[in-house]
Amino acid sequence: MEEDSNIEVLQAFAKRTGRKIDFKVEQYPLPIYRKIPKFRRSVYIPMDANEHIFFVLYGDPYSEIGEQTAFCGVYFKIDIPQNVKLNFRKKNILDKLNLFVSKDIIKSENREFDSNVVITGQDSKITHNIYFDRELQNIIMATLKMNFLPIFSINETNVDFVPNLKGQSHFSILNPQTWILDDSTIEAWFEIMAKIRRIMDGKNLV
Repeated sequence: MEEDSNIEVLQAFAKRTGRKIDFKVEQYPLPIYRKIPKFRRSVYIPMDANEHIFFVLYGDPYSEIGEQTAFCGVYFKIDIPQNVKLNFRKKNILDKLNLFVSKDIIKSENREFDSNVVITGQDSKITHNIYFDRELQNIIMATLKMNFLPIFSINETNVDFVPNLKGQSHFSILNPQTWILDDSTIEAWFEIMAKIRRIMDGKNLV
């Protein structure tokens, strides 16, 4: 199966880079009318022995409505309420034409940042506390130009299968539609999130 070979690719990546890997594969019951089995898969790889930052992948063809069936990203925990959900994505032509105007859009007070990034959510105070930092804004703008259509996200995905993230608020860079298996992209995401974590460390987020 393609998904099984994906896990093998990740195992090889972990071995090459001297990292741990943990994964779980669960097969759904196979009805008599369906010949192709369906699986729920979860994988995580700590960036280093400190286990503060994780590459996380999840796939479930029967995810509940409103949840992603497949996603992957790099995560670390942050000290904010778990009910806070925020999304940071690259502004596209439809946004610039004002075809999709949302009451949940939050402005950062930086014109350059707001002209390139769309922030949606319902907690502008936390957004400003986190993202008023110009260095952080520059990292986000540069990252959103990368391949594989990344977004930045707070608490929008369920990653409780990662012990160090279970029951914790988390910040992530992720692809919300598919698994990314490219070594250089994974390492770049690790590096980006390590920089962001250092910037955010010690900030009063709430």
